[in-house]
Amino acid sequence: MSRVTAKYQLTIPREVRRELKITPGTEVDIARKGDKYILVLEPINELKKRWRGRFKNSKTTDEYINEVRGKVS
Repeated sequence: MSRVTAKYQLTIPREVRRELKITPGTEVDIARKGDKYILVLEPINELKKRWRGRFKNSKTTDEYINEVRGKVS
């Protein structure tokens, strides 16, 4: 079981980090799904999937995300 620190940080258990291949610098998000919260790895890739095909005659998804959020390296 994990515990939240005074700075609201949460340690991900070693077994979970290994299974999900989470390393320092891995981007994660926490999303609500029904009455539960889930950990989303690489949230930018999830956004790309959601928006894929919306800009067929104008911008690519990468161009749109870079415009809205700034360039992601």
